Amino acid sequence: MNPLWLALSAPLLPIEIFLRGTEQAHGAPVGVAHAAAPPDAAAPADIAPLAVCEHQRILLANNAARALGVSAGIKQATALALAPSLRLLERNLAGEEQALRQLACWAGQFTPSVSLQPPQVSEAGTHARASRGAHPGGLLLEIAPSLTLFGGLDALLSRVGTGAAALGFSVQMACAPTPSGAWLLALQRNGLRAMTPEQLAPVLASLPVELLPSARPHMATLESIGARTLGDLHNLPRAGLARRFGKALLIELDQAFGRMPEPRRWFEAPERFDSRLELLAQIEVAEALLFAANRLILALTGWLSARHAAVRRVDLLGEHDDDSPTCVSLRLSDATRDPARLTGLLRERLASVRLPAPVHTIRLHCDEVVPLAASTDALFPSPAQTRESLNRLIERLQARLGPEHVQKLLLVADHRPEAASRTQPVGRHEAPSTRSAPVASPSPIATGALPRPLWLLSTPIALQERNNRPYWRGPLTLLAGPERIESGWWDCNLVQRDYFIAADESDMLLWIYRERLPDADSRQGWFVQGKFG
Repeated sequence: MNPLWLALSAPLLPIEIFLRGTEQAHGAPVGVAHAAAPPDAAAPADIAPLAVCEHQRILLANNAARALGVSAGIKQATALALAPSLRLLERNLAGEEQALRQLACWAGQFTPSVSLQPPQVSEAGTHARASRGAHPGGLLLEIAPSLTLFGGLDALLSRVGTGAAALGFSVQMACAPTPSGAWLLALQRNGLRAMTPEQLAPVLASLPVELLPSARPHMATLESIGARTLGDLHNLPRAGLARRFGKALLIELDQAFGRMPEPRRWFEAPERFDSRLELLAQIEVAEALLFAANRLILALTGWLSARHAAVRRVDLLGEHDDDSPTCVSLRLSDATRDPARLTGLLRERLASVRLPAPVHTIRLHCDEVVPLAASTDALFPSPAQTRESLNRLIERLQARLGPEHVQKLLLVADHRPEAASRTQPVGRHEAPSTRSAPVASPSPIATGALPRPLWLLSTPIALQERNNRPYWRGPLTLLAGPERIESGWWDCNLVQRDYFIAADESDMLLWIYRERLPDADSRQGWFVQGKFG
């Protein structure tokens, strides 16, 4: 199998790390000025005028800043003179590297062979054009073994591009049989492909020399001798190039064309998922955290897919300036890695949360990770799918109403109807009690007893007796019985009753009983305790 590399370049990463938690207006893409930003790159949403600076110069600017005349490469003082309301942010390399690790965790679902391409810092005083390709970070994925699994190259690229955009990253993608070749193509333009070394060579030859990191310090000299493309550089004497510009330039050139092996260091995903996202502005309403949290949920589900695992509990923490973090926990009835399910449950939980202080950073953390086999499609719903739908309904009810308000009915080994069941919050698992009721002696319940109704009254209703017959809205006719129940002596709630099935004048079936040996403290006579459907 011939190798095939997919390069993901993120030219807008320095500004996107600040805007990922900001919801885009109507989902419309906007442009960002960049020293090397291609015209077809997507961009973060326009908000107030915003720019990222490096070495006292503008590195990136959003459309609102560009409309005021701010462009990449100008000095900060000049930018502030053009746009007094401009918000300047210093480039955060640590934040960019963290964002790339999040992207790499997510990309592991497509291939285990993921390699980081760290962002670079341009030299102070470097002209904007000469810094082209120096700033973007990105990823390199070896995808040849994954093409069949994902339905071919086009389908794989579509999934990667859509997923990266949902995570808040604007990426340029390119494919080549060498990692350096794919990376250079991705720096030049989105969508370039060279499937074989024969196809790669002419495409690389047309690329500008400034894409090679080792060539940037020598751009003036290279332009003076007419070496403006990789093809021009390739035609120059190798000994002279190495002597004048260093061996690193030849190594980069040979690795791009595939004439020299290029070992890569593979990214190792962490054992536990713990990811942070800083917000551009502090958020005071919990529901407004959902958009930013969804970015982290998508990264989490990609990480889980790569590990063939799922989660039972996820914690979202909102960090404040002075107060301790606010924790919103999602507890699931069964393990899942479905982002829609996690996002829907989080939406319900956030609707009932009141923040004690504004949130400036959110953090998604999970420990309870369990293996989960891949699901298969079926023509008809399976019992597992039906159970999953019920579990989702229960989770949403618990998130909206509270865990204690969603309860289930449990059977109790007791012959007394009012003590034969109890309620318990769904999802709670209690240890069996050491005090248990004594085992009752054989009774009619276990030996062909009368059927019991599902509808039991909370409190039995006393009946009148006329002409030695129970009377309730008319005389009742006894159809079956008696069924004698004597139980409860161990907890001081002794009952001695004879149960009957009776019908009223409209043929409604009732479950009634008569106290057998009433004492001074108990009610006497006939009572109705349930109704049959």
